[in-house]
Amino acid sequence: MSDRNHKSWARLRALVSNLTIAGLATAAPATALAATEPAPATDPEARGLAQRLAHLPSIESMGAAAELALSPDLHERQALAQALAWSFPLPGEQAVIEHLASDPSPDVRAAAARAAWVRRSSTLDQRVLHRLLGDEDPEVRAAAWLAVSR
Repeated sequence: MSDRNHKSWARLRALVSNLTIAGLATAAPATALAATEPAPATDPEARGLAQRLAHLPSIESMGAAAELALSPDLHERQALAQALAWSFPLPGEQAVIEHLASDPSPDVRAAAARAAWVRRSSTLDQRVLHRLLGDEDPEVRAAAWLAVSR
């Protein structure tokens, strides 16, 4: 990638990050969020994140999810993976789940398996789940197995 493209991407990422932080800080909490079945590991922080993402405009929610999925902070990636186990519209959700399903942390991969099950709507979800059935971590395999066996 050229230096110019690298700088352009860095500026775009900074802009999206600033918009995302502002949007998350000012978003009103949701009064209700549809969930087919919340993941057992979902905590109030993840639910709150899901509510905030659900109330952001599409481009901002997509940007926030991308920033969190790419974050070097394990806690942020895990919160996002858990938040995706709640059902709310998120553009690009499949790409985010696919990315989180390859995370170095088994907790994030297990939460991604639960999110893929809750948000199942295409063959991508099944590919993610079937790949996670062969994961090296037994908890990830168990989460994927519960998802495909339901």
